[in-house]
Amino acid sequence: MLTSVRVRGLRQPSQVLALVACVAAGGCWFGAAAQGERDSPDCTPLAEQHPNLGTEQSISARRPFKTVWGSFELPGGPCGYASAAEHYAALLDDARRRGGPTRHTLASLPDWSGHWGTDNSTGEVAIVGLNSTPEGMAARLKPEAREVFLRDRRMWDEGHAIDPISFCLPPNFPRWFTEYGFREHFLTPDKALLGSEMVNEFRRVFTDGRPHPSPEWLTHEWLGYSIGFWDGDVLTVWTRGIKEGILQRNMPRQTNEMEVIERWRKVDPVAAGVEITPNTLGSDFIANERIEIEITMYDPTFVEPWHTVAAFYKEDDRTAEAKERIWPHQWDCVEGSQWYITDEGVVSQYAPGEKPDITNPDFWFNEDIVHR
Repeated sequence: MLTSVRVRGLRQPSQVLALVACVAAGGCWFGAAAQGERDSPDCTPLAEQHPNLGTEQSISARRPFKTVWGSFELPGGPCGYASAAEHYAALLDDARRRGGPTRHTLASLPDWSGHWGTDNSTGEVAIVGLNSTPEGMAARLKPEAREVFLRDRRMWDEGHAIDPISFCLPPNFPRWFTEYGFREHFLTPDKALLGSEMVNEFRRVFTDGRPHPSPEWLTHEWLGYSIGFWDGDVLTVWTRGIKEGILQRNMPRQTNEMEVIERWRKVDPVAAGVEITPNTLGSDFIANERIEIEITMYDPTFVEPWHTVAAFYKEDDRTAEAKERIWPHQWDCVEGSQWYITDEGVVSQYAPGEKPDITNPDFWFNEDIVHR
């Protein structure tokens, strides 16, 4: 289920693009200095806005859940900014006031090594799942976009919709956060490589001070173009130039004007006294190593920015057994996908044994193949 969490007079839309921790309900995401004289939207408590919420959302409405970061009283929050550019500039200005951005060396960079999994937390950190309904959307859509979404939902329900990942297209961004499989992160002073086992994807976040590509060079890519800076151990990222698509299966569309602000930080739940129980599907995890990402999405189809928090837990690979088990696989979607579109335009699946073995060289060199 999706939810919109109202925070002290400010609307903090909270969705986990797959498995996400809910935003703290006890304080605004930025301090008074950053807030200034900005107008804030009128907000209604979650329970009053959606009285028929599911169990998870009702719990979220009743209890002041938090992230390991704590109160979210950080400068440059998602409320009150007209654009991702303004949001990013505020965060950068705040870092500069404190002598930043931080220019790390290889020795001083945070340690994000190892393999990480998407964190479906329980305990003191709430989870918000992904099956949206028009009454429970986290993103407040403008009327025209809402009508498109309702039409798309009907098509999903009637079996006339195609999820692009079923045909081996990349999931797009920020849907990237919902991908399953291992995550790997490689940090250098000038670049952060944020990797996902699914689709063999690596996001490149340039931290060397370069701007985004100029308009004549900026195309729209599945993962967009990401720049960022370090503020101590916090990585701030601004992504733009993203392809249009869908936020997730059964979710609203996004335009190619979507821009995303993220703040990444590794935290220690044990030291913070926060109970974290990741849904590890039987895997072991390291209790005091967790990466949390604050995400704010800006899209012209949204009434206001959409804010959420994602998290990754660290797989425990310190035993010999774990080292045998933890091996990221090469993603080969075309080989494994059973979906195809018939001549009549109907989405269908191959029956077992029906799909040609396209990995066999005899299939590549076949007299029955006609090239057109």
